[in-house]
Amino acid sequence: MRALLTVLTLASLGVTTTLALSCCTCDDLDVTGTSAEPQIYPCPFIIKVNKFAYKTNDPEEFLIVTLESRGGGRYINQFMLQAVSIDSMGKTTVANPGDNGVQAFTQVPVEGYTVSTATDCEGKVVRSDTNLKFDSKATKIQFSFAPRRIQGPIKFRATFVDDQGNFWLREESEPIVQIGGPSLDPSIARQNALPVIDPIHTDKCGIEKGCYRVPEGCWEPYCDYIATWRPLSRVGVEYMIEMSARVDGITDRHVSLALSDDIRWGDDHVFECVHEGGTGLTKVYQAKSIAHSTERFRNSQNGIDDTCNLFGLKCGGQFMEGRVRCRFVVRSSRNINSLPLSGSYHLLMYSGPAENTLTAPHKYGYGEYPVASPDMVSLGDISINMQGYARYPLVKAHGILMILAWCFFGTVGLLMTKYYKPMWPNKRFYGHRYWFIAHFNCMAWLFIFVLIAFILIFVEAGGYSKVDYFPLDAHPVMGIIIFCCVIINPIIALLRPADDNDCRPCVNWVHWAFGTVAWCLAIPNMFIGMSFGKAHVPWWATWILFIYILFHIIVEITLEIHQCCTHKKNKERRKKYEFQKRENPKANIPEPEPAGRIFKRNMFIAHFIVTCIVAFIMVIAIAAA
Repeated sequence: MRALLTVLTLASLGVTTTLALSCCTCDDLDVTGTSAEPQIYPCPFIIKVNKFAYKTNDPEEFLIVTLESRGGGRYINQFMLQAVSIDSMGKTTVANPGDNGVQAFTQVPVEGYTVSTATDCEGKVVRSDTNLKFDSKATKIQFSFAPRRIQGPIKFRATFVDDQGNFWLREESEPIVQIGGPSLDPSIARQNALPVIDPIHTDKCGIEKGCYRVPEGCWEPYCDYIATWRPLSRVGVEYMIEMSARVDGITDRHVSLALSDDIRWGDDHVFECVHEGGTGLTKVYQAKSIAHSTERFRNSQNGIDDTCNLFGLKCGGQFMEGRVRCRFVVRSSRNINSLPLSGSYHLLMYSGPAENTLTAPHKYGYGEYPVASPDMVSLGDISINMQGYARYPLVKAHGILMILAWCFFGTVGLLMTKYYKPMWPNKRFYGHRYWFIAHFNCMAWLFIFVLIAFILIFVEAGGYSKVDYFPLDAHPVMGIIIFCCVIINPIIALLRPADDNDCRPCVNWVHWAFGTVAWCLAIPNMFIGMSFGKAHVPWWATWILFIYILFHIIVEITLEIHQCCTHKKNKERRKKYEFQKRENPKANIPEPEPAGRIFKRNMFIAHFIVTCIVAFIMVIAIAAA
């Protein structure tokens, strides 16, 4: 017989969404009617029983069964609860508390609050009512259970659905034995006995323990990274450390904490908090960072105690609600730990997938590169409450110079040479046309900025970049090609022959080709560069750059169409001017103004203003991020 579990009410951003599930079969409490999978991380809800033993055949005997949230902002939306008997082999069967149809569960109001429930499966199951609509979010629901004629050890199990539509199957309570009945084999373990430890509290940061958090002001469920520490001895050889991070991964996943004398990953002492998907366990190991990965010590768990219980907090590790968390005590050990923990270090943290309990190398993209504390910290100093992350000034300088070079000087100089040569035909600046002065100065500054940016990034990377995956590995290759084009193009411009030389058109085409290649590669390369983790460029800055490039392309297309529409008229004006010059060679005849000059001038002003605004925003975004 199947009982219909209710329509779920999901609250997201104040909007109520309804999801219908069928729950649950009486024997195994399985959920049907949905393609979603049950959650594999530890359940945020727990089943508590007020006794560890019960009396049978006693009408006055009742067990108080409590369904309770562990915290972390999760609420019980739907549930189904039953009692099961445990035989000598550890197998479970649905317990029959009494005669068919007799209600075994009776709800006990908690602080005057009750939820609508119903019994099912011939009185053996209590569940949330099918018409239930919670007016408030439930964190604690309590029932009185009458054992009646049950014999032998029992336990309670439940399927939970939270307020976000996630569900957990057959969560179990601790076993309860029958007084005077058969004993329970201690080797029989609970199915869902994965360790669940308390969250990392931030209210005592800087008071009872030192803390490092990213982003600023976060508390653990919303922190990208968090690490805390407190010394346990005055001699500086024993510390309690907590670490946690949001993390993705198919089976195994980890968060790593490194103690470093700089803000770069490599040659550092690392604590690895690794969740093993196969066993559901989360363990702590010690390793050394090498390049962009780690090398685990031979005795990697020497000096690590993750079974402690200090300050009312249970040590251990877990993966829950998309986070890996570990709490442990570390003690100096000559076998593995040559690092004096009493020193001062930058804290580096990163998270990601693992395979066969071994952590995967970190990547270089945004949100994938290790974050580093902005200042050095001492694990013996509990007054530290550090937030944010260290910046890489050479990377930011490289990005700012490239934005100015290509988004400002590059676009302005390109427009001037392509569409504004005929403009202002009778005006000169030191004997040169305005378009040439603008183009020459823009390209000169572009050359200087690209040269400086190229040198800076090579200094930062210590040579050629170590990135080995697409598309980030294309950035240095394209950068070198762009740099070569930028170096060669001014040399071609300086060596090109006079205007009346037969080779001049060929040289002009070569000059145009190198410039076009550099420009066409610079645009995608800027987008790739902004995705590097060291740059810390916010996501919205990428959209601003994209919109600007789209705007520039539209301007170019518009000017190209305008140039085609006015070509015939300008050609006729030019012919008339040349005829007049031939007829009156000594006369001072001004060159004709191009057709549509007012439109082109306004288009240039609009493009220049937008370019200045975008360049300013991008520079501030890169510098301040």
